[in-house]
Amino acid sequence: MKKIIHISILLVFVLSAFSLKAQNEALQRYWDDVDFSDTTLISSQAMFDKLVAFFYSFTDGDERRFDSLSIVGLCVVLDKAKVNMRMYEYILDFALNGYSSMGRDQVTNYLLNYPQLAEGEVDMEEGLRLDSITEPYQKVKVGAKAPDVIGVTIDGLDYHLYDSKAERVIAVFWSTDCEYCHEFLVQIRKHLNLKTDFELVTFALADNKDEVVATVKKIRLPGYHFYDSLRWDSKPFLDYHVTSTPMVLVLDAERTIVCKPYDWNDLKEWLRINN
Repeated sequence: MKKIIHISILLVFVLSAFSLKAQNEALQRYWDDVDFSDTTLISSQAMFDKLVAFFYSFTDGDERRFDSLSIVGLCVVLDKAKVNMRMYEYILDFALNGYSSMGRDQVTNYLLNYPQLAEGEVDMEEGLRLDSITEPYQKVKVGAKAPDVIGVTIDGLDYHLYDSKAERVIAVFWSTDCEYCHEFLVQIRKHLNLKTDFELVTFALADNKDEVVATVKKIRLPGYHFYDSLRWDSKPFLDYHVTSTPMVLVLDAERTIVCKPYDWNDLKEWLRINN
């Protein structure tokens, strides 16, 4: 691989200044210095930096075009990567993790369809490996049934998600040392009726249960709150494939995931449309 030069600023410029054809040519050129058949690049710092610069470049453009530009970029890089299925798998996993964490459902769902791979283009073994990468995301995408939650809250209350009579549930995976998580929870408490319209269920990362109890009391959060010393390896975090906090999901009466907002403004917009 030739010396990598991060050209994210230049990339944003050409994306905004030229036609779709010119944009595609710029995206193609970005990868000219990469030999996708070179398996030593997989998980290397050089490839990681290259991918981060590539995908991050779209965040500096028009927010309304972010998803479409990201998908165009993914088309280019995954088409190049499929000469080496191990590289394709690595980039697919990398992109799924990133776009899922950002709450970009349109891009995530696009990735779940294995872009640039035609039917019959991979053998059974390769197909199983791809399925193992996408399965966790398939389980918690918008439109999927939410994994069940059964347990005892920090207040000693028994809770079963599918026995709950609530018409809508907001599930929040958060961390006690994450100020942005606190802000999101405060917005939810201030602006939503958590007694009649929504049931709040939270899952916390913390050093101990007392820390969670204190934070919930400080924020004055109603609802059902869980803590497990296994942290990221606790069953809810694994079942919901949580890779970053906060992660927020809105569930309907049938416990179908109907929204995965990235932030409060995203949730507010969904509420405006669906209320």
